[in-house]
Amino acid sequence: MNVAFNTAANSMIAAQNRAHEAGAEMVRNAAQGQDIIQPAVAVIRAEKTHAASAAVIQTVNDMTNRLLDIKV
Repeated sequence: MNVAFNTAANSMIAAQNRAHEAGAEMVRNAAQGQDIIQPAVAVIRAEKTHAASAAVIQTVNDMTNRLLDIKV
């Protein structure tokens, strides 16, 4: 389960970085009068990835708690 947790945590960090980069690109593009659609889509994709990874972490936590309840 540690592998699932670590993978999900790393995915959350990567999604946060992608959201930050895409947000900065959106601001730059808006200031230059360029397209902001693709960076906006990238931000939304990063948000969804972050949420999915958080759900995996919650599932790992729930499974760990159930295993501990069984052992006790």
